[in-house]
Amino acid sequence: MKNPRDELRCYLKKLIYRYLNIKSLDQQLKSIVAWNSNSQSLDNIEAFNRGHYFFQHATYSIWRIFLVELSMFLSQTEQRSLRDWLKKAREHAESMKPTGDYTTHSVIPQMKPKTYRAIIDDHIAQLNAQNTVTNKIKAHRDKAIVHLDKKYLDSSGSIASDYPLQDPEIDGLMEIMDGILGKHYRCLLGASVNLKVQSVQNLDTLLTHARAWMRVRRDFSLIKKGFRPVDYVRDDYKPKNR
Repeated sequence: MKNPRDELRCYLKKLIYRYLNIKSLDQQLKSIVAWNSNSQSLDNIEAFNRGHYFFQHATYSIWRIFLVELSMFLSQTEQRSLRDWLKKAREHAESMKPTGDYTTHSVIPQMKPKTYRAIIDDHIAQLNAQNTVTNKIKAHRDKAIVHLDKKYLDSSGSIASDYPLQDPEIDGLMEIMDGILGKHYRCLLGASVNLKVQSVQNLDTLLTHARAWMRVRRDFSLIKKGFRPVDYVRDDYKPKNR
């Protein structure tokens, strides 16, 4: 690296952007499950069932993309991954010139390379402690997505039973990544970073509007006043002049 200080900061920002995309996929999967849950109201389930066939395909595709992206992000061999970044940041700790965590100091001190390397070593240890989970994610990617294993092609085995992945395992792994990325962003860029995906252009908004329409079209007080729901679903609908 010609300029590790700037290059690794830029690399970190790109990793965070990728990570937010991964979190967005996870969030949409959780929304699909939540809307289809038996604990939801009948209105919610009815709205979801209007697009049930589509959501089956969406879940299948999003889940596979999520696993591939997450596996690459945590890979020990990919040239652009969180582990690769930690390895390079440790190697160039002196050039990085990190600062202390501004949340705990009124005056932000520069961090000694030895201290910064210790933080990185702790982060690597945290990821290593999750190897069982990451290996299962990699198995899903390698055996059922990227290179389809004959065992699963012949349906003689189930990838889900052979390598079970539970939501709490994935949530715990992502919580660790939140902490790692947030810590380095503060130390290297001197600011806090929001690693929560906040958007109103998502599945929840779509299904909330569908639910609202289902309620409105059964509002008989409106129908008695001349409201005709059937008019609004026509492709050539034009509002009447008042």
